[in-house]
Order: sequence, then structure tokens, then C-alpha cells
Amino acid sequence: MHKPTLTIIPSVPVWKEGSTLRFDRKFYDGVLLYCRFWPGPVVCVMQQTRSALPDFGVVEKHAADMPFTCIALAENEPVAAEHIENSGIVLASADAHDQLHIARLCRNRGVRCVYVIEYIPETRYQIAALNAPNRLVRMRQNFYLWRKEAERRQAFGECDGLQSNGTPAYHEYRNAPNRLLYFDTRVPKEEMIDLETLENRLSTLGEKRPLRLAFSGRLVQMKGADHLVRLALKLKTLGMAFRMTIYGAGDLEGEMKEFIARHKLEGKVIMPGAVDFHRQLLPDMKEKVDLFVCLHRQSDPSCTYLETLSCGVPIVGYLNRAFGGILELEDAGWGAPLDDLEAVASIIRRLDANRAEIAEKSHTAARFASRHDVETTFRNRVEHLLSIIRA
Repeated sequence: MHKPTLTIIPSVPVWKEGSTLRFDRKFYDGVLLYCRFWPGPVVCVMQQTRSALPDFGVVEKHAADMPFTCIALAENEPVAAEHIENSGIVLASADAHDQLHIARLCRNRGVRCVYVIEYIPETRYQIAALNAPNRLVRMRQNFYLWRKEAERRQAFGECDGLQSNGTPAYHEYRNAPNRLLYFDTRVPKEEMIDLETLENRLSTLGEKRPLRLAFSGRLVQMKGADHLVRLALKLKTLGMAFRMTIYGAGDLEGEMKEFIARHKLEGKVIMPGAVDFHRQLLPDMKEKVDLFVCLHRQSDPSCTYLETLSCGVPIVGYLNRAFGGILELEDAGWGAPLDDLEAVASIIRRLDANRAEIAEKSHTAARFASRHDVETTFRNRVEHLLSIIRA
């Protein structure tokens, strides 16, 4: 029986030097799961980049040592018909503006095409507004985004299916064919919190020690990192005993450290930098964190949500559409209006005095995440692709 080839065209690039390929770690680990569950060959078509390598999260491989084939295009080289020629189905990124022609390319070649989508138009405009230096530039960017959105919706009318990361995109593109909702995560079943570890952590809540808060992610404006230290100052002003650990690195790191020093928050806020996800972050979250603070300003479907819940840690944060969509499915946290730090501080202060509520939602968080471990998520995504081939 013929085994169909899965061709993946991601939005992330590949770094190539001779026969050595360097991949984003999260992407590479995801492709390994496709190779594990897909019944045929897997091919990745990726653009090369000359940009600097990330400081962390990179895996280096030789082509002969990989379980999949990587076609490394030149920088800015478009995906063409020859790159999908022998595909059974193509999985492309609808968030990449240069991949919106792939649905038609596939249709002309008799190949099935499924897009993956994360961002909604609102999020794209919000990100553009953060990065635009003036009104004229913002207008140009908005026009470009508007034009690309029209192309995106046309592509969805020509594709065979859509895999939506998070509820905002799933609801935004409700008219696309064969939709699948999934939640991005890197946590396997065996690394999710077990009941004994959860109960051990929750037992300390009754000891009235300072509440242990945490955040992990890129320290950039889009993720609300600058609001974290401002929140810490508000909690200190309220006289609340707490300890906040901010994991991650990014553009705002220096500014945040300066804020901590200026307001004498060193005893309450620590910034250990970017730490290894599996070896340190997950164990710390499962054993040393009572409450996760997530002040994302946009509705991007960050893997932070499910990865945090997989540690049995409930979330208090801004009620963007991504977080709000999760809370509609499972009551695993508390939401506050966007940019309302007073409301977030008020919620945390109330929870500090009502810690049984934290314990209850910790169990809820763990139960919800247990249904969305990374293996189950990829199995569902592969089965979705196979069902489209069979149809």
C-alpha cells in the first residue's frame, strides 16, 4: 500500500552551513512527533536564513542523521510546484504571508493542502501598532495586513482543511473547511504533574508563607513583561507578602532589572533568565509556584497557557481572547481586563486570603491539561490530516 508523504512548510527558518542544519528546538521536536505518528515519509520545506542564531533553543543536525528530509530553500525563495510534487498532503503556515499561494499551488497539482493558523487580524494589528514608530508607518502596515488578510481568506476557500492553534483563530475562521482546534504545548504525558506532587505543593498553601508567583516567556512588550514588575510594586505597596520569579530573556530584561533596583524589589522579584524548559522550568513550576501571572496584551495562542496548566498551576492574567477561550472551556484561572493592573493586583490579594480557591483551580488546571499533552495533540493533528486524505 502506498504510504503518503507529509510535506510540512513551516514559518520558522533553518540555518544551513555545508551539511549541517540548525533548527529551532521546539520546531524540531514537533517534527519528530510527526515522524513518529505519520505512516509515511515526512519532508520539511524551509527557507534558509542568515540571521543570527538564537541564544538558546537550537538543535544542530546533519541531514543523514535526521528521520525526515529537509529541503532548504534559499533566503526568500518562494515555495514552487517542484517542492510539493510527490506530496500526499501539505501542511503550510497561514501565518506566513509568503505561503498564501500554496493552497492554489496544491489544487493545481491535485495535492491536498491544510493550513495551520495562530493569529487573528486583531492580534496582527496590535503587534503592528507596538512596532510602528509613527502614524504613517502604522497606516502602511495596516494596509499591508488588510491586503494579506484578504489573500488569507481566499486561500482558506481553496484549501482542504485548517488546524487552529487556540480558540481565537478557530472561531475567527469558522467558515474554513475541515477545522481542527488544538492547543500548543511541549509537555509530554510523563512530565505532567502527578497527584502526589500536586498535593505536596498545595499542602504548603495553608502554612501562610508568601505566595509564590511566576512568569515564563519572552521579556517583550507583547507579552506584557514590563507590567510584571509594575504589578510587583503594586503588591508591595498593598503590603502583601509574595515572591515573584520571572523566567526568560528579551528586550525588556535590562529595563525590568533597573525597575526592580530602583523600587527596592530585589527581595521580592528574582529574574533567573532563560532556563532549560524540561530540566528546570517544568520542575520549578510543579514544585515551587502557586500562581502564574500572565499579562499578555494580545490574543496570541501562546504555549505558555497549556504548559503552565500541565504543572497544575492556575493562571491569573489579562483576559485576552486566547486566555478567555481557555477559561470558557475550563475554569482554571482568573481574568482581568487588558492593561488593568489594579484588577490583577486585587485578584491576587483576594486569593492570598482565600488559598483554598487556588488549590481547587490547581486540580482543575491539571485535569484540563492532561487531555492536551503533546503526544495526544500531535496524534489528533495527524489523524485530522489522514482523514482529509481518506475523504
